[in-house]
Amino acid sequence: MNLCSLEFLLLLLVASAVFPWIANIRLRQSLLAMCNAGLLYSFVPGLSDGLCLGLFVASGYVIASLLQVHPHRWILGLYVTLLISAFLVLKKYEFLAVLLPAPVLSHTIGIVGLSYMLFRQIHVAVDALQGQIKDLSLWTYLNYQLNLFGLLAGPIQRYQDFAEDWNRLQPLAADSYDLLRAYLRIFLGVIKMVVVSNFCLESYESLSAVFVDDAYRSTGKNVVKFFMLLYLYPTYLYFNFSGYCDIAIGGAFLFGLRMPENFHAPFISRNMIEFWSRWHMTLGMWIRDYVFTPLYKTIAGHWPDRASSLAFLCYFVALFLAGVWHGATWNFVIFGLLNGVGVSAAKLWETLLLRRRGRRGVNAYLESRAIRALAVAGTFHFVCLTLFFFPSDLRRSVNILTNFVTRFG
Repeated sequence: MNLCSLEFLLLLLVASAVFPWIANIRLRQSLLAMCNAGLLYSFVPGLSDGLCLGLFVASGYVIASLLQVHPHRWILGLYVTLLISAFLVLKKYEFLAVLLPAPVLSHTIGIVGLSYMLFRQIHVAVDALQGQIKDLSLWTYLNYQLNLFGLLAGPIQRYQDFAEDWNRLQPLAADSYDLLRAYLRIFLGVIKMVVVSNFCLESYESLSAVFVDDAYRSTGKNVVKFFMLLYLYPTYLYFNFSGYCDIAIGGAFLFGLRMPENFHAPFISRNMIEFWSRWHMTLGMWIRDYVFTPLYKTIAGHWPDRASSLAFLCYFVALFLAGVWHGATWNFVIFGLLNGVGVSAAKLWETLLLRRRGRRGVNAYLESRAIRALAVAGTFHFVCLTLFFFPSDLRRSVNILTNFVTRFG
């Protein structure tokens, strides 16, 4: 069952209609917890998968509780290392084939939403160590991790924000207007996912078949088709993912949960740093808070004189890891490398402008409409290039690109 399926939408409408009439908060929580368990059960194929999922999730609560009592960094470091190692093995990352025996990666265990669970567990452990989580409840933690509105593909929510809503769980709609807005957002999300994104994906697959054929001719029409191909997959991803988030955010609102926004006009970004503050916003903020900032602080603490110059390395590492996190195959390594290069280049350009023109010159540069138009166009096409390698069939993507460059280069 997925979020745009007819079964899910019908259950969502029925449960959200019953929800406001339940006066007791524990009963409300129990209803939502049953919904969480029901959706999760539909994605757990067997007992071994369920046991592995239980161990993975429970470890986060145990370690976070331990860190509240004994806030030692070595405990956090050891746990995060083991957790990421388990994640890599469970997801069967391809590069592990040269490091581990074949039987280790031959398992059939599949855990839905594992990538997002990893982020939530690291967040809870780090915030518990830093004393930002005062009341860590097992009941709240389990529903936070298994929240049906963030289980499959985010948005990535902080435990503290979820707990605040969970502990008072009541309808957020102040009037019928708010309620209609939530239903409209869910409806538009379904249209994005079912109609627009599927049309873009089918068009992309149809056009890509033309460029896989080594016999296609070098014509102006094929140049146009190639650029259509370049634009179609990012468009598909945007409408599919933003539509999913619309359903998740609108549905959560009906049950008294405020899920964070995940998209804000990403294709008008003027550089890759801005892009990642607009596209998959919760991932960008997580990477900033739990990868980039700790890495930069560590470098600044050990080599303060080189901190500003090594910031480019921090940007590269952060976005490279964000790219690789998306999937276990080699195409995501290329996707991560391109994004790492993109954000590093954006930061380098910003630094060079500041040195050569000063703050006043940079402000004039940023206010220029012509420069902004060129920057937005360049960033958009670079984003399209990075997403060209997003489909899992890397050989097919490389074949399409090399065939085009060979004929038209």
